[in-house]
Amino acid sequence: MKYFILSILTMLVILQSCNPAANDVTPDKTAKKIFTRTELEGIGQMIHFVDSIVSAKTGHTDINVSYRAYIDKLSADVFSGGNFTPLLNDTSKFKFLETIDNEAFSAIWRKNTAYLAWSSQPIKILDLNSAGKYMKYLQEIGESDEQYAKIYEEINRSGDFSPPIVVGFLKNQHELDFTLYKHRLWATAFLLNIAEPIEIPDDFKQNLKRKE
Repeated sequence: MKYFILSILTMLVILQSCNPAANDVTPDKTAKKIFTRTELEGIGQMIHFVDSIVSAKTGHTDINVSYRAYIDKLSADVFSGGNFTPLLNDTSKFKFLETIDNEAFSAIWRKNTAYLAWSSQPIKILDLNSAGKYMKYLQEIGESDEQYAKIYEEINRSGDFSPPIVVGFLKNQHELDFTLYKHRLWATAFLLNIAEPIEIPDDFKQNLKRKE
């Protein structure tokens, strides 16, 4: 717990040192129409939480420079055959999300539980809420933005982030202006969705080999 609190304090310091005019983001008309004020406040907290971590990890305060540098590094790792590097560990992520208003959380997310064959302790999984208001938001902005129309259709088909969505975002992120609400919210959802890799214990692997 003390490490989580320390990390939050560090992020707040970073946020205070950033240029508010450059990094502030205002909900667009579609967001104001779909989300309640409480939901917008909670979503804003999520956005600025991700802003602070991305800025801390890249050393940049300009929001476009910061996000592009971070996602470039993420892309390099993925396309070189590596794993996705999570924004932060799952424990810290869920502790933060537990501070978000329930309606704001449910507008985007839902929590699931996975049971691992080698562990008696289940793990939490963060999924997009396919029945949440964020899907309605994607659908409406997709009426004037072909990229988001495709994202909405793909999520509606697959139920979550699919390989085409992931590859498309990583390859085309330099075309996005992260000072705009729709792009910043999409980056927030994308980065928070990345979970820690699940590592299978060596003894469990050996047991499987013996049974083959």
